[in-house]
Amino acid sequence: MGELSSLQREAIRQALALPLDVLRITTPLVLQNYDVYRDMIGDESMPLLANPIQVWDQVTFSYIYVPPHVEYDLDIATFKLIAECDWEPEHGLEVRFCNGVADDVDQIGETGR
Repeated sequence: MGELSSLQREAIRQALALPLDVLRITTPLVLQNYDVYRDMIGDESMPLLANPIQVWDQVTFSYIYVPPHVEYDLDIATFKLIAECDWEPEHGLEVRFCNGVADDVDQIGETGR
């Protein structure tokens, strides 16, 4: 196992500096993922949420993942919050942050980058 690259070190620094309201900030992305699944499987088993922030009642964060940036051809500091979610228990959920900003939410291993 090699040393951390400077981009990995920066990603770790950014992950540790996440604001206290990081969940509120990322709610629209996570809610979009919830809605995609709701449309796919039908709304009987996934009812509309009375308040979008309730999506967090169905998410349990597990860990922060900092990918090997060279291996993944990443040129900016990137990390992912990995979680379990009630609507996709088999594949879970990952929230990707690039340069400290959440920019993508998908099932684990499915993000576009």
